[in-house]
Amino acid sequence: MSSEIFLIIICYVILAFLLVLFNLRTNFHWSIKSTMIILTTLFYVLTYDSFKNLLGWPSSDSLPDRFRLIAAQIYEPNALINSEGFIYIWIADMDDLAGLSTPRSYSLKYNKEVHEKISKAQVNIKNGIPQMGEQVDENKKNIISSVLKKEKASSVSSKLNFFDMPNQLLPEK
Repeated sequence: MSSEIFLIIICYVILAFLLVLFNLRTNFHWSIKSTMIILTTLFYVLTYDSFKNLLGWPSSDSLPDRFRLIAAQIYEPNALINSEGFIYIWIADMDDLAGLSTPRSYSLKYNKEVHEKISKAQVNIKNGIPQMGEQVDENKKNIISSVLKKEKASSVSSKLNFFDMPNQLLPEK
């Protein structure tokens, strides 16, 4: 466990101790004291989810429109262990420093078409050809129609395309 996580845990323990001390030593109405306990408990639960991003867990947020593929790990569906399958990719956003920013980990649900495209892109990366990816909406009209029909927007899928990263132009001497 890293020292930062250990420090955060100590801060939470101190905060809980101060809350108990506040509740024991004050003459406030019980509703104020119980509200403080509920808010502190809610604070613990909400911050727990945000720590996953700090600790490097893969994000399930949507991918950026354009990104540089660094690496990928593919887990196919497995009926023996009841796994749906996931694809984990490490990418750098092309909007930040032309793809040279700090990579971020993302998790995608397994899809055979995406599996094949990422596998081909990984072969190119191993051969020394940097790969760039883009997320393209299949049908933008479907998003509008799904909103009008009050369907889930997640049912409208998007495609991932990978291609060789263009050479950067060097300035003239």
